[in-house]
Amino acid sequence: MVESPEQCVKHLIEDLIKRWLIEKDQNALIDKLSDQCSWINEDTNRILMTKKEILQFFEEYYVTLYDKLNICFIKDLIVRAAGNQAVVIIEIPICYDAQTAKQIQTSLMFTMILQKENKVWKILHLHDSLTSGKEYKNREIDAQQTVSEREKLASQTDSVTGILNMDGFCDRVSQLLKKNNQRYVLIKFSIKDFRYINLRYGYSMGDIVLQNIGKNLDQSCMEEETCGRIEKDMFAMLYKYKNKRDMSERLEEVRKRLLDKNLLYELGIQIDFIAGIYIIPKSRREHIKDMLDKALMVLQQVDRHQNGSHYLYYDDNMMKKQIFHHQIIRHASTALKNEEFQLYIQPQFDIGSCEVIAGEALCRWEKEKGVFIAPDEFIPLFEDYGVILELDFYMLRKLCEKMWEWMQAGRIIKPISINQSRLHIEKEDYIEEFCKVVDEYGIPHHYIAFELTESVFVEKYEHMIKLAKELHEKGFQLSIDDFGTGFASLNLLSVVSADILKIDKNLLDSIHTKRGKTVLQKVIELAHQMEMKVICEGIEEREQLKELQELGCDWGQGYLVGKPIPAEEFEKIWIESVQEVT
Repeated sequence: MVESPEQCVKHLIEDLIKRWLIEKDQNALIDKLSDQCSWINEDTNRILMTKKEILQFFEEYYVTLYDKLNICFIKDLIVRAAGNQAVVIIEIPICYDAQTAKQIQTSLMFTMILQKENKVWKILHLHDSLTSGKEYKNREIDAQQTVSEREKLASQTDSVTGILNMDGFCDRVSQLLKKNNQRYVLIKFSIKDFRYINLRYGYSMGDIVLQNIGKNLDQSCMEEETCGRIEKDMFAMLYKYKNKRDMSERLEEVRKRLLDKNLLYELGIQIDFIAGIYIIPKSRREHIKDMLDKALMVLQQVDRHQNGSHYLYYDDNMMKKQIFHHQIIRHASTALKNEEFQLYIQPQFDIGSCEVIAGEALCRWEKEKGVFIAPDEFIPLFEDYGVILELDFYMLRKLCEKMWEWMQAGRIIKPISINQSRLHIEKEDYIEEFCKVVDEYGIPHHYIAFELTESVFVEKYEHMIKLAKELHEKGFQLSIDDFGTGFASLNLLSVVSADILKIDKNLLDSIHTKRGKTVLQKVIELAHQMEMKVICEGIEEREQLKELQELGCDWGQGYLVGKPIPAEEFEKIWIESVQEVT
């Protein structure tokens, strides 16, 4: 009969305790430690974040201590396993004379978090403590209640970080709010670009980062405060609240101490967060999860593209905005049928001559005559709800239809780039469907550039290599958009064979500094070595244009030459007829 994960872990821990603590074989424990293991030892107040630190701790302190203890049996062993992770809680009475129960002096408590690594259970986190004899007697009186409490603790513990999970956090917050009249804020925050850490360094390192954040958040909590990991890279804290200035100072401390210095040094990148803050009303009649939803609502409105850590406070206007967003989603299907989405094109020009040589297709939503909904309002929402898939093909048809009209009128068409959502990338028949639309209008493929944001190249790395190959086989160009807003490795440029690199305005804005100009220069040089053309977005000043000319940038885009305009106006201004040329 095949053992369940819980049975398997239970037998493993029983054997481990026997060999390690009864037979005094320290290697039995060391063999079971994950390379990413962390350890909290309450007796010494030591927090160990690496296996190397743990081994050193063993030599200096742990072996000497446990050689003196007489371990005779396991009193309680609770295991909760799900998938590849398990939480274990153990209580072991420590005796000086195993024959005399009265001589039990204390009890050794362990909480372990295990995970499967290459099909073998390893200890990812361990928390141990010694309790006094008096505490042991109290638990002896009501042993059944103790087991129940520990089972609850196991179910409310996050298996990666060892701090509270969603249920545990909500339960603890509820207790604290009922207990006193202290003013509180509920904070929900996520780590910026955490997916990049998993992709760049691996999921094991991602878990180490989460563990380290969990430990430091736990240490940031004062008495009658708490924190928890809600999901993935999302955390929450309940902090006492005085005023916004005081909270600003506390969050700055959180930012500074989010990761230990040695781990930051190992990563080589700065880790920041974005947060939503909800000041809990004095009435406190809301459910905790409703409070968390409001904090999340605020978090989602923080601009992720800003450098550093940022946060916003909830106010009632945000609820109105949320309602507005729901109205947008409900109206999206009708808007597509009514053709409310208009094709705009922004000119792209040669940096040297300022001659317009291409353009970028953009979407504008004209809900009523002269009344527009900004792209920042609906594009992210359409991404979240999947509406973007239909909108992308709608805009592709609009563009192809317009280019077909130019061709029929005998005009010289210019290459136009069109943005595509990351949601398309994993669809097997996507390129086939894309080509079908373009070919329906007879548009030569080399006149269309397929544009994807920098983050897609990082997050869907393997798919992008395949996609680039398919696009080039079909004769399309591939453009990396928003370069400089995320964590894309420059090495990526040598692996994914893109044709165009679009430098984001944020990178251009630093061109007036020596460091910023040097970064731009090296990016342009490297792109040229990879046989890529470089477009710089957001050019608004003549000084920027002059600097880019000196750096050898190929093309530009920005208000200095032309803003996005309706396709009909773009045609009148920038699309020439054959007769005019001859």
